[in-house]
Amino acid sequence: MSDRFLPHLKQVRAAAEELPDAELWPGEEYVVELKGSTTSHLVTFKRVAYHSKSRGKTYKWLYEGKMWVS
Repeated sequence: MSDRFLPHLKQVRAAAEELPDAELWPGEEYVVELKGSTTSHLVTFKRVAYHSKSRGKTYKWLYEGKMWVS
């Protein structure tokens, strides 16, 4: 796996669809493997606390990396 990888927005969205429910996940991070034709890359999401007026403290997933938009 290469450390030099810049995913496209489409790849980050596809990885986000594999995320478990942030409310139920016990860890602070979740890693999704993106498999290509010859290599695989890891995309890491962080679980962050979010304060909602209607629901109080809840959790959401956050992607902090860079990505290609076009």
